[in-house]
Amino acid sequence: MTKKPFSLTTAATLSLFLSAFPAAAQLDCSNKPALQERFTLEGARLKQTGYALEWKRCAEGMTWQSDTQSCSGEPMQVGQDIAASHFAENTEGWRLPTIRELYGLLDSTCAEKEELHALFPDLTAPAFVDYADFWSATGDQKLKGMYYYLDFVTYALDFHSQGYSLAVRAVRDTK
Repeated sequence: MTKKPFSLTTAATLSLFLSAFPAAAQLDCSNKPALQERFTLEGARLKQTGYALEWKRCAEGMTWQSDTQSCSGEPMQVGQDIAASHFAENTEGWRLPTIRELYGLLDSTCAEKEELHALFPDLTAPAFVDYADFWSATGDQKLKGMYYYLDFVTYALDFHSQGYSLAVRAVRDTK
């Protein structure tokens, strides 16, 4: 599958979208705290400090291997509509993240691949060598049926039609 380039229109839309986020959410990468101060690893899950979020460390469809601290299996690749409904009946609070929440992972790691791989070992899977596109729950305000996604390999933010197949990362709110 060929990835389309990140367009200027998309960049402008996303710039406006992300500019609405509080500046306090930005991390100073020149003096960032240690990884363990930004995230708490709890086996198959991790808590993101300052965001009140807990993430599954393996993409949906993959299984956490506690003995090797890794993920096995193939990531689920589905349309955004199926990704959103995937969490409809779960009783543990797991859901599809917003684009802001996904982007917050890059922000909190200063987009360092080594840190992202330590937090999300699924990103080292063969399925994610060239790109690791994960759906968000955030739809475009002007283009009905278009939803934002984030690529954890190239860091491209873009949107696609909800029927396009991408990976799914689960998040839930913490108390």
